[in-house]
Amino acid sequence: MNIELKNIKHFPSLSEETEAFTANIYINGVQAGHAKNSGHGGSTDYCHNDEKGRELIHKAEAYCKGLPDKQFPKDQYMEALSIPMSLEQYIDDLVNDYIEKKEQASFAKKLNKAMERGIVFGIAGESFTTLAFTTPFAKVLDHPKATEIIKNAIINKVLPELKDGNIILNTNIPKEILKAAGLSDDKYVEPSIDENIVHERPIGKKL
Repeated sequence: MNIELKNIKHFPSLSEETEAFTANIYINGVQAGHAKNSGHGGSTDYCHNDEKGRELIHKAEAYCKGLPDKQFPKDQYMEALSIPMSLEQYIDDLVNDYIEKKEQASFAKKLNKAMERGIVFGIAGESFTTLAFTTPFAKVLDHPKATEIIKNAIINKVLPELKDGNIILNTNIPKEILKAAGLSDDKYVEPSIDENIVHERPIGKKL
């Protein structure tokens, strides 16, 4: 059975103990009803649009009951927990997946902008700090002494911060520079930039 949510509207400012949202429920490609949560810790409510929707939702409820239990790992707030799967939980999982993907896309966009400014380090998908240069980073990479400039910046200002899971998140720094700075493979993400983009050239304008 294919259960989807469409036209999801998430309201972060209203989300307190639960995620506040509204959405349309589609079952096997048919709009069967809609779901919502006020964000105050209560359950997610859903209802059908018509008799066809009622039938589809009943089938979806039966389908979800046959799925494996939902597992919640132990964390700082509660012990490990297992609860029976239900259509309500299934809907909540779809909403959480939607929010996570949206947040990841937003994080990636901000990260790409930060990489245009300098050396970015932090925890992938969570947070980062930028060591910004006074000129666009593309120009730094194009400087005849790019390897020395970036290597020294990493050694003197970034390397001391690479602890507790923090790594360099730039994909636009050639690996040869990262290695020259003494970084091990677990201290940076795999670069996507051409290794040959940085090389010695006649000295041009100073940074």
